[in-house]
Amino acid sequence: MITDQYLTNDLEPLALDQTVADAIQQMNRFHIDILPIVNRHHLVNYASFETIGHLNPSLQLSDLEPYAPILPFVNRGQHILHALTHLKSLNVSLMAVVDEDGEYMGILKTKDVVKALSGSLSIRSGGSIIVLRMKPGDYSMTDLSRVIEYSDAKILGLFLFDIEGSDELEVHIKLNTTALKHVLATLERYDYKVVQYFNREDQADDLDERYENLMNYIDI
Repeated sequence: MITDQYLTNDLEPLALDQTVADAIQQMNRFHIDILPIVNRHHLVNYASFETIGHLNPSLQLSDLEPYAPILPFVNRGQHILHALTHLKSLNVSLMAVVDEDGEYMGILKTKDVVKALSGSLSIRSGGSIIVLRMKPGDYSMTDLSRVIEYSDAKILGLFLFDIEGSDELEVHIKLNTTALKHVLATLERYDYKVVQYFNREDQADDLDERYENLMNYIDI
């Protein structure tokens, strides 16, 4: 999957000749807290409610300080997993998408990326999800796959997330089985720290709640 499959043009970018009041009005209209500013088809800045909410409403967006020393963006064609990593690391709800020449193409929203990934991994279909926590130096996809396969299970998908304020990673693993007893015992035997799991054999209401918790964790 590539990001240009999921970009949207439903949200109009801001222009340099618009004002802070215009930007806030547009953010309120679409219930978002940030929008790109585009000039001549190129990304030139972002306006976020956090940075402009206290400014003079009549101030033109051309007079805003740069949102960041290097403006964040997603390249068209970038893999959606890389896009999610970028979005999550910057803690933003959306980001501008540009093509190979740097021209503005549209907006990629975090919630759309999460929805696409949850569908691609069939999170709500058969199988289960295990969440591990470990030091970055202890992570090995090869070793982890081997341990999982010892339990007659297979990895269908995997996410790695940094934990803010910690020197550990969280590893979210989608498995092809709902029989987790043997898998969990094997992981424990090999000193893997399991912090959470989501099993389709749970009661439906409980599973839906767990699913929503997981999606909220992945989302920003």
